[in-house]
Amino acid sequence: MTELTKLFSPGKIGKMELKNRLVMAPMMALAAFGKAAITDEEREGYISPRVRDYFAEIAKGGVSLLLGESSTILPEAQAPSRAGAWDDKFIPGLREAAEAVHQNGAKAAFQLLHHGRILTTHRRGMSHPEEIDPVCPSAIPWGRRREIGREASKEDIKHLVDGFAEAARRLRDAGFDAVQVKGAHGYGIGQFLSPHSNHRTDEYGGTPGKRARFACEIISAIKERLGADFPVIFLMSSREFIEDGITLEDSLIQAPLFAEAGADALHVEGGVADMTAHITNPCYLYPDALFADDAAAIKKVVSIPIIVGGKIGDPILANQTLEEGKADFISMARPLLADPELPNKAKEGKFDEIRYCLWCNNCWDMDWRENFKKRGIRTCTVNPALMREKEFELKPTTSPKKVLVAGGGLAGMEAARTLAQRGHKVILCEKSQELGGQWNIASQVKGKEHYARFGEQMIRDLNKAGVEIRLGQEVSVELVREANPDVVIVATGALPRTLNIPGAQGKNVVQAVDVVSGKASVGQRVVVVGGRYLGMETALMLAEQGKHVSLVTERELGRNQRYLERYTLAPLREKLVEHGVYIYSYSPVEEIHEDRVYVTHGPEPFFLKADTVVLAVGVRPQGKLLEELGASFPNLEIHAIGDCVDARDAAEAVREGAEIGRAV
Repeated sequence: MTELTKLFSPGKIGKMELKNRLVMAPMMALAAFGKAAITDEEREGYISPRVRDYFAEIAKGGVSLLLGESSTILPEAQAPSRAGAWDDKFIPGLREAAEAVHQNGAKAAFQLLHHGRILTTHRRGMSHPEEIDPVCPSAIPWGRRREIGREASKEDIKHLVDGFAEAARRLRDAGFDAVQVKGAHGYGIGQFLSPHSNHRTDEYGGTPGKRARFACEIISAIKERLGADFPVIFLMSSREFIEDGITLEDSLIQAPLFAEAGADALHVEGGVADMTAHITNPCYLYPDALFADDAAAIKKVVSIPIIVGGKIGDPILANQTLEEGKADFISMARPLLADPELPNKAKEGKFDEIRYCLWCNNCWDMDWRENFKKRGIRTCTVNPALMREKEFELKPTTSPKKVLVAGGGLAGMEAARTLAQRGHKVILCEKSQELGGQWNIASQVKGKEHYARFGEQMIRDLNKAGVEIRLGQEVSVELVREANPDVVIVATGALPRTLNIPGAQGKNVVQAVDVVSGKASVGQRVVVVGGRYLGMETALMLAEQGKHVSLVTERELGRNQRYLERYTLAPLREKLVEHGVYIYSYSPVEEIHEDRVYVTHGPEPFFLKADTVVLAVGVRPQGKLLEELGASFPNLEIHAIGDCVDARDAAEAVREGAEIGRAV
């Protein structure tokens, strides 16, 4: 068994003793914007029961410290669905949250922030937007709308500092063990720290040291009000990855100032929420432990503990990062949404049982999902119980049934596993010779090889649960009549679409799924049709092989019925440009010939030379079996889940499988 000695050794932040080196980074599972179905109390800043349940689940999983995200410090700085710490009325709810963490064996801290100029956007989601004051270091345009916040006066700065200190007092009075001050990701304090957003010429701007003054005054004020023994953790971006933004050199100057002001630990991440959010929340395209080297550099200039986050989801990697002396604590957010039990499983050496984060960022791609619209929560591909912990507790069935599941993709496997675990007799039929369906193809995309681990884990779970698996068995009306099940779950998935245009059936036209899986070869000049994930990933793969690649899409890149989430679209687009892929947005394909593709862009068509045309234009649901069974067995209980109903993605497939597995 791999020993994770360093990861599970005790540590200290100030005088706060922690049982291990794993910290839950601030990431609320509530969807805090738009038309999310959140409760009135959540909208007003109160901690709700489901948030407490979520905190309890994370704490129960074995982390040493949970950092709650995030609370606003002043009434005029409220933002949609952020917890409130600007009035004593919030203390009872905060106390219940802290107690939920303590009762499950972890220490509890909560994050304080001011959004600064970002409030120009967030106030539109408030019931009284005119009361929100987007005070910030400098009144300069920002964002796509080029909005301008109000430049802070010296009196404003004193008011803000006092607001942070008083909000910290409320957190302490609510029973929290520490407070985190958010100075990262381009929020209010981060705006003061960055030369990009701070153009002041007084004592709060002009040099890295002066830009750090506001943050240092906040840290000092909290220490003065609460005493030296109450731990303050400061979250900082080591660099912002934008022109004129914070650099590592700036951070090496500022970090010692934070420590001198009284910070008990520095939490190192990176990026800016409104400009480089794809780095703040790095997807599968980025290397692991993205900020570990920056953390190591900062650790050399301070004598207080360093917490590092940023795509560290493997406990073995986390332990290695600590052993190499790059940090003192490891923070995880998305990996603990994926599996709150990760720390306990890692400590016991049960690595095969961990549901690892895929870095797919489906948890950020939420506004179109049922979980967002109906419940106001994030969705996790590998953990459909996220923020539904009590609802999703597995309860043994009181009426065991014989259930036939048709289709061994993610939806079918999740349904079969859940049903069997509850005590039903389950037969899972898959017409091919392997389980996994489209997930097996996704796992062959460069950078997504780790996706295979999730499929392998689901298969182990099926065997452990006692599911009867029949490979090479296609479900038909005759098979259902012979098996005589009580319930049938249809999860037959979808097949790739083609185009209804001249030449679409030509020998030079192949499907992207066949290219990715190695079933189809391509020539030197390739036109990829389709500008969503599969199209972009296939184009990138071929460009990396040295092919001349053009990518055409009838809408803008990354859009079909909805936008791809920006955290993955942005780095994919950048990589396409880096590898010389020619991108033609708003350019529907009209005809395909043996050596060229005719495309329309504006009033005039043009052609692109092509040896091979690769289609990535979506999928069509396979609903034939569902129709046949409905006609043949009108009294049979039949359910349809996954892509055979409507083509979506893996997260929705797993969610539907989990739900039907609990409903039967």
